[in-house]
Amino acid sequence: MHFILDCDDVLLDWQRGFRHWVYANHGIKPSAKGPKSWSLFTWLGQPEARCMELIAAFNASQGFGELYAMDGAIDAVAKLHAAGHRMTVLTSCSADPVAVRRRKQNLRQVFGVMLNRVVCLDLGESKAGWLEVLNDGIWIEDNYKNAMMGLKAGHKTFMMRRRHNRDDEKATDSRIVWIDNWRPIVSLFS
Repeated sequence: MHFILDCDDVLLDWQRGFRHWVYANHGIKPSAKGPKSWSLFTWLGQPEARCMELIAAFNASQGFGELYAMDGAIDAVAKLHAAGHRMTVLTSCSADPVAVRRRKQNLRQVFGVMLNRVVCLDLGESKAGWLEVLNDGIWIEDNYKNAMMGLKAGHKTFMMRRRHNRDDEKATDSRIVWIDNWRPIVSLFS
């Protein structure tokens, strides 16, 4: 089976890294609980345009290449790998060569060689084209818009529940399987 995995807040704890970086570098102290929506305006107390600038600056920083794994992700990837599944990471983080290198090194450092391919798109770039190319897979995401793209491309789609996507579950497409952690994936596929 082919697993297509989002990276930030699915494999790597982007929010934690960003939260520490934005405080250390800009004196902004967001809640450790994380944002309540995809808009970081309330979480950071900054205008949307400034939030996007901060995200881009973090994704270009050294800290972006030093993110920790999400709880359960290392064990889950190891078990899926041991069961013979292929895994592709599909992330819209940055197309900058330095950021891409940091992302790939970070994933290699945390997950070893268990991830077969890492595709880095520019920040905010649509994943639809790649989801069409990587057909017949199992798509694991935390962004509802991207989850719907995966469904449209024919993937079995799982959504990781996070504080920022809770409102999306209220009116979700019934074909999307919402999960709290990696355990259901591991039990179904390893």
